[in-house]
Amino acid sequence: MRTSSARPGGACAGALGLPLCRAGAEGELKETGPRARAMPGSLDLPSLEELDVQEVSVSSAVLKAAAHHYGSQCDKPNKEFMLCRWEEKDPRKCLKEGKQVNQCALEFFRKIKAHCAEPFTEYWTCIDYTNLQELRRCRKQQLAFDNCVLENLGWVRPDLGELSKVTKVQTDRPIPENVYHSRPRPEPNPPIEEDLKPSKFGSRFAFWTW
Repeated sequence: MRTSSARPGGACAGALGLPLCRAGAEGELKETGPRARAMPGSLDLPSLEELDVQEVSVSSAVLKAAAHHYGSQCDKPNKEFMLCRWEEKDPRKCLKEGKQVNQCALEFFRKIKAHCAEPFTEYWTCIDYTNLQELRRCRKQQLAFDNCVLENLGWVRPDLGELSKVTKVQTDRPIPENVYHSRPRPEPNPPIEEDLKPSKFGSRFAFWTW
């Protein structure tokens, strides 16, 4: 037990529009451009098929309206993904966990659309039309939505601060060999073979007071 998305699409672009990777004959991505010339060698990148997932096409108001219930229903895959990103420091090793996060979000919104589409639409529309998307101005619509998901899906809205607590994640993924990605200690300075004598004229450092 340890404490703690695959990005859709496979486009590759670098700073100032310079290409950093290019699809090969079989869809394999190969790095090109200035960085490849400065750092020669091969870089293993996932194929476009591995990165292709269905996007969660919703607006910020929809995400804010569903945030509490989404955080409660998709708590485990989200924390599993964040734990992987923190330990591995390599997004290529967390594609599986990222796809699970994406799939959980899709299933979450599909359930809401099937059972509570009308009260949820009224709730996120109210948030979208209020100043700064403040939840406190839409408590009436929030209550109707919470009652709907409780009655049809059995979801209980988490208390304030419940999702911010420190938790432990139980995972089957092995611990990386170098969890903190610390660098090896530098080799000690070689011993001085010759006998160094003090400077003939003393220190060359002078401090002027004018």
